[in-house]
Amino acid sequence: MKAGIKLIIAGVSLLILGVIVVPMAIVLPLILGDKNKEKFVIPGSTQVMLEEAGRYYLWNDYQTIYGGRSYNRSESIPDGIEISIRNVETDQLFNFIGDTAISSSGGSSSKNSIGYIDVKTLGSVRIEILGGTEERIFSFSRFRLRSMFGLILGGLALSMALSFSGAGLIIWGIVKIIKS
Repeated sequence: MKAGIKLIIAGVSLLILGVIVVPMAIVLPLILGDKNKEKFVIPGSTQVMLEEAGRYYLWNDYQTIYGGRSYNRSESIPDGIEISIRNVETDQLFNFIGDTAISSSGGSSSKNSIGYIDVKTLGSVRIEILGGTEERIFSFSRFRLRSMFGLILGGLALSMALSFSGAGLIIWGIVKIIKS
């Protein structure tokens, strides 16, 4: 085998890792990560087990499919909706902070934030939504924007490093072949 062939093969492998594999390893969890949210019909209630401390958002899934049925509602929630989120073990009410600044769309689903709670102790919470005349879908999930940006930036850096290293090895391999 010629002197530079191994370098070219290693370079192509690194280039493929940097251009295809690493970006897919980042994009797939971001796309599939939203599946872990707890959806429920309102007016109504649900109970959710919180396994991590952090900020949890209540979402208005105004365009979604749930239980085999499609929902296409207004982005704004109707007047008179009462929201209570309680710790099931202590029956203590969480401080619910209204925050409608975040929205998200993907595929056939669109949602916007209603507000959040900050959770320090783990356990089960009961979310109860009263009021409103039409069925809507709400969801409840942990806020992951910071970790998502960290994953994207770290993946981008790794992808670039692998791609540049691969390109460098390919060039070095070609130079070795030409010289020999």
